[in-house]
Amino acid sequence: MDELEIQNKSQQTLDALDSASEGRIIDASEVHKWLNSWGTDNELEAPEFKTLSVS
Repeated sequence: MDELEIQNKSQQTLDALDSASEGRIIDASEVHKWLNSWGTDNELEAPEFKTLSVS
């Protein structure tokens, strides 16, 4: 990985952590169902973020 790729991955990780700390998540099981539907006759729409209350 070059320096730019490392910086991009680091920023993506920080963005994801910020999103999760604000309660914005996508349930992993919903992501798996969506991915498993790819290429089938019943392809699902991408799951949406859910906002949980964070204390």
